[in-house]
Amino acid sequence: MDWLTLKPDNEMDWKRKQSDILAFINRYAGKRLYRNVYHRLLKLSYRDLSKPGTWLQLVTVQAEDGPRIAAFSGATGYGRELCIVVVHPLYRGIGLGTALLKQQLAALGSLTCRIALDDIGALQMGFRAGLCAKGLIKIHGGKRGLLLQEPLQDPMLGLSESNGKQESAANLAQRR
Repeated sequence: MDWLTLKPDNEMDWKRKQSDILAFINRYAGKRLYRNVYHRLLKLSYRDLSKPGTWLQLVTVQAEDGPRIAAFSGATGYGRELCIVVVHPLYRGIGLGTALLKQQLAALGSLTCRIALDDIGALQMGFRAGLCAKGLIKIHGGKRGLLLQEPLQDPMLGLSESNGKQESAANLAQRR
């Protein structure tokens, strides 16, 4: 598997890659893909790729006829505008989506994702990548979802928000 951060050389290169990505997403995202996400990717221009908070990554595998996309992840606006991860069915369940999301978070420093409550696989991926639920929200069509973001860091304690809560619960249990 090859991990590629997308940085097209020019507009034509981007249009070709964008076409391949959209075909992959259309085929393998299934019912979980919302129209607005697809349209945001469709409208994403070569200029948009250089904006802060934009990160696109592909994982490819070598097939007999050349490289094939195994997974794609993308974020614009630090995930507030667009946050998507799609993994080919043959490569699901091995942590590929989680690894992509972790790399997005590491590269951007901040990441926000909106995930439907009934999308258990995507929620697991977000939590495994280190994101925390920050709120219950309404997403597409009035559906309920979770707003996931990176945990806040406490520079005084050197603990993340989630670690601090776990540690407090452990201390409370020891005192009883």
